[in-house]
Amino acid sequence: MIGIDNALNIINENIKKLTLEKKDILSCLNKTLAEDIYSKDDLPPFDKSAMDGYAIKSEDTRNCGAENAAEFDVKGSIKAGDYCEDELKPGEAFKIMTGAPLPKGADAVIEIEKVEVKGNILKVSQAVNKDNNVIKLGEETKAGELVLNRGRIIRPVEVGLLASLGYGFVHVYKSPTIALIITGDELVGIDSKFERGKIRNSNEYSLKALIKNLGAKALSMGVVKDDKDNLREKIKYALKNADIVVSSGGASVGDYDFVDDILKEIRADIKFTSVAIKPGKPVTFATYKEKLFFSLPGNPLSLITTFEELVKPAIEKMMGRQIKNKEIFPVILAEDFKAKAGRKKYVFVKIKKDNNKYYAYKTGSQCSNHLKTMSKSNGIIIIPEECGNVKAGKILSGKFIFK
Repeated sequence: MIGIDNALNIINENIKKLTLEKKDILSCLNKTLAEDIYSKDDLPPFDKSAMDGYAIKSEDTRNCGAENAAEFDVKGSIKAGDYCEDELKPGEAFKIMTGAPLPKGADAVIEIEKVEVKGNILKVSQAVNKDNNVIKLGEETKAGELVLNRGRIIRPVEVGLLASLGYGFVHVYKSPTIALIITGDELVGIDSKFERGKIRNSNEYSLKALIKNLGAKALSMGVVKDDKDNLREKIKYALKNADIVVSSGGASVGDYDFVDDILKEIRADIKFTSVAIKPGKPVTFATYKEKLFFSLPGNPLSLITTFEELVKPAIEKMMGRQIKNKEIFPVILAEDFKAKAGRKKYVFVKIKKDNNKYYAYKTGSQCSNHLKTMSKSNGIIIIPEECGNVKAGKILSGKFIFK
């Protein structure tokens, strides 16, 4: 049995980033940018109005006041998409809409709500500063400026930014395919009625959702019965057609836990077979011709915990993402928590913020088959290996989950 930090180091040493592909920007959502993006143009490409109002020369309002209004001759109107060839002269103004380019000679825009207009005569009763309500040429970005760094995850806002920069296609890291092998004679479909000794197959759906949430692709092998020959064929197929294989169940030392034996038979390189965490001790990690294999426990809390802590970082690195632990923060225990020393324990809790401090509250049984506990939780606290029971008021590391 090895510690989780050691396990993560071993996994990290055996991951290779996938190759690149060029895709249209809408197909790049949740993928990792594989090139630096530079602006082709100044944005905006002209001085433009930030408000509906009137474009004027700020100098014309220098001596304005409530008793000394400046008057302007309104020469016309400019809407977004127009371009005015006329040059503004002293004492002249143009009505202008948000986003429209300023006419030549104008250096300020005063809001419609702050002026009086009678016919073509505009009255301004306050001084207006230069560049008031003006978005300057190149204010957002300059031509040639680095806008997005390689390694950035492409969210909807980045899709819009790429479009504004004139990029319809970009290079991204390919998304890995993760094959799922769910084992167990006890499993039935989610729409099945219970029979004696049977439970519904929730693990396949949890894993598919976790993988989809990362922007990767799931390849399901379906439920595999506890038959060694059948399981061997499924594992061979999965290793041939996926970048990572994740099995659920069959990871312990029972009479029908065949995964480790099969990995040995096909000459996979088994790196470790148990990790000092709770829930989730029986975890096997192996490599096979640059493919990664994770055998995870079958109990739902153990499965999801080990996926989040061990498999997720591997998928993210394979997708070219930077792996960071910045989500970890100090959490104060609002209640006593029971634990046994010897393994790092991940406890699902409700984290609440009060006066800029975070507090952890119990959400129910931590039995490894209780999905309801996890559903009621928004975070975890991490109890170190050397700790047993911990008292209210103790400060532990914690993080939010499934955000």
